[in-house]
Amino acid sequence: MSGKMKCSLWGSGALFLVALAAWLYQLRQGLILTNMVNSFSWGLYISGLAFFVGNAAGGLVLTSSIYLFGVKQLKPLAKLGALTAFANVTAAMLIVLPDIGKPFRLYNLLLHPNLMSPLVWDVIVLNLYALASAIYLYILMLPELTGRLGWLAVKVENAHDFSEKWAKRIAPVALLFAIGIHVVTAWIFSTQGGRDWWFSPAMAPDFVSVAIAVGATVVLLAGALAYGTGKKYEEAYRTLGLIIFIATCVHLFLMMNDLVIHAWYGNGETHRIMEIAWGDFAGFHVFEVAAPLLGAGLLMLPVVRRSMPLLALSSGLLIAGVFVHRFLIMPAAYNNIPMTITPFGLPNTHWSLPIASGRFFPGLDTFLDQYNYSPSLVEVVILLGIMAYAVFLILLAVAKLPILAKEKA
Repeated sequence: MSGKMKCSLWGSGALFLVALAAWLYQLRQGLILTNMVNSFSWGLYISGLAFFVGNAAGGLVLTSSIYLFGVKQLKPLAKLGALTAFANVTAAMLIVLPDIGKPFRLYNLLLHPNLMSPLVWDVIVLNLYALASAIYLYILMLPELTGRLGWLAVKVENAHDFSEKWAKRIAPVALLFAIGIHVVTAWIFSTQGGRDWWFSPAMAPDFVSVAIAVGATVVLLAGALAYGTGKKYEEAYRTLGLIIFIATCVHLFLMMNDLVIHAWYGNGETHRIMEIAWGDFAGFHVFEVAAPLLGAGLLMLPVVRRSMPLLALSSGLLIAGVFVHRFLIMPAAYNNIPMTITPFGLPNTHWSLPIASGRFFPGLDTFLDQYNYSPSLVEVVILLGIMAYAVFLILLAVAKLPILAKEKA
């Protein structure tokens, strides 16, 4: 194991432990340590959930497509795709725990599941997806589970043929799971009829397209760090760059299509939402469009893909833009209070009904019709720590398991 690998493992592991300590502190003190209130009950944690689920879905979409559609030039990246999928889906499950406050109440979901709730289906799909990505990764590694790892291998006559056969057989199911995990996550938002910002059938396909873009970017960055940016994998990186660019364009089209429809039909509530989105967060919205588009465009250039610093910068732009996109799901939805009253004498006027914040702010009203949420330090530390967990898991697997393709003699 190289010195850089050891430092990266120690650094990411230490950050995860700091986040674990922060979560235990929050568990003891309560959600009061976060900056969420009654009227703004989903914040950085749920943004992280959508982000990690997207990374996970994109990774397995890529891996299953290699075997389903015969994209042979991406085969050296197949195990990396399955590994990043597993790391991110487990990170998505972890980020839910600090958001629900008392995770021990999860047993109620198991004892009394409401099958009409997309939240129940999301829990089911997340667990099944983690299992599917782990099985897929195991099948891909099977031919190389020899020597000290031989005890992990199932006894088959020809491990290579067995691996290839079952990788192809499972590919359609894996692809269905990869799409399904993000569709169900999108349904959690888009089925909330009281939140007009989310109430759109375009959200599910948009989630899938952005998942393919960011998931493929994560695999591309991991591949470049593992294999380098030399000529051997140039064709694989070129194919990934094309996939990323197309998926990003589809995402931006679906997002802009939804924004145009929201602005066009003239509903007063919708105009209020657009004022919040483009008034208070205009700069962030510009960034969520410009950064992924610029990053995806740069990844189309051979000179960028051959340079590790430029490739990392381009990938970072796209990933950062997608994360901001995930965060901006929240403000326009929560700062438009769905409960309204009609004042006497003004039949065509609707006033937002203030909601108790659940907190006492000295000098400020206890009842709110808008809240300027920004994550607390505890929220930021926990999110960064779970990101570090995903990095740690990937690095550890690369160091200890046959994840990287072996060089042919």
